[in-house]
Amino acid sequence: MLNNRWAILALLIVVRVVMGFQFQAVASVTPFMASDLGLDFAQIGSLVGFYMLPGIIIAIPGAMLGGRFKDLTMVLFGVAVMAVGGVITGLADDFFTLALGRLLAGAGAVAQSMFLLKMVAEWFDEKTVTTAMAILLSGWPVGIAIALTTMAPLAELWSWQIVMHITALACFAAMVAVWICYRPPPGGQVVGKRGIGFHVPRREVGVICYAGLVWAVYNAAYFSYLSFGPALLIERGMDVATAGTAISLASWAALPALPIGGFLADRTGRPGLILTISCLAAALCAGAMPLIDQPFVLSLLIGLFAAAPAGIIIGRATLLMTPANRAQGNAILYTFFYGGMGLVPGVVGWSADVSGTAAAPIYFTAAAIALTAPLFLSQSLLARR
Repeated sequence: MLNNRWAILALLIVVRVVMGFQFQAVASVTPFMASDLGLDFAQIGSLVGFYMLPGIIIAIPGAMLGGRFKDLTMVLFGVAVMAVGGVITGLADDFFTLALGRLLAGAGAVAQSMFLLKMVAEWFDEKTVTTAMAILLSGWPVGIAIALTTMAPLAELWSWQIVMHITALACFAAMVAVWICYRPPPGGQVVGKRGIGFHVPRREVGVICYAGLVWAVYNAAYFSYLSFGPALLIERGMDVATAGTAISLASWAALPALPIGGFLADRTGRPGLILTISCLAAALCAGAMPLIDQPFVLSLLIGLFAAAPAGIIIGRATLLMTPANRAQGNAILYTFFYGGMGLVPGVVGWSADVSGTAAAPIYFTAAAIALTAPLFLSQSLLARR
């Protein structure tokens, strides 16, 4: 077992990497899946969103159930369910079975995500939690980047079904690693009242709900780009593998941007300023993507600027929660997140079908990432009140 908090953080990042890897699977093999099963953009967008949709229903009940079980147990259970969902998706031969597999995998992702954040919050203090959260969140874009660069060639070599089974294998490996190596922080995990119930004070619920709205808008923007960016480049004549590589640059750029954004916020004490500059720069680059033929440069800049606010947003949200209520507070936060991520991709995909171009989702990215800045600044005022 591990004793150092940074080693624990590195271990938990593995789960985030696997989650991003599995989430991106559908978008990465879209041409093969669409051709094989006759799917349109709206259906592909729905499959992307189905990975997040279960969170609307099970995030809060899952956190309440966590009052009866240890954080580690909930994380291991969630990753195991993700693996089962990956297997079902790989066995699918129609849209219904694909949807079932994605919903099940997403339910597992919901179950583990809230408690993963709680684990990190309990290992780090107030001075370092924003940086730690930013580093943890960096695992997600790394998983997405790996998916974007590897899954299309693997699907072409073998099949998209094999790719889905590979995601299940990755989930199983992550589950075993955490099971063997993780231990709770000195003094044990912070828990609230035992038993099933909801104990977050009403005033705290209000500010967490608003933080959830900010988190949902921000993520819907970023992942619309990752989900439909390859389709835009393929539409403009780029081959599947090269398009995936170009869009993956956003995720690779996010790797240093996430901790740097959190570090700058902690060091300067001006998180609102860092976030505003980053969001507006990302919005300008995303708006230019369909207009300027520089996909590699723009994708790199989008990832660099769009990823920097993530740790700031989630770190601020974490500090709004009292320690004993963090599991249920994260459940509220992620109910908004999963609601936005579950419903928006299908609508954004529909906009591409209606407009006849995959540029429509990218323009949505630009608008939503720009909107994140005023929402976050308003959240700060609300929290003070």
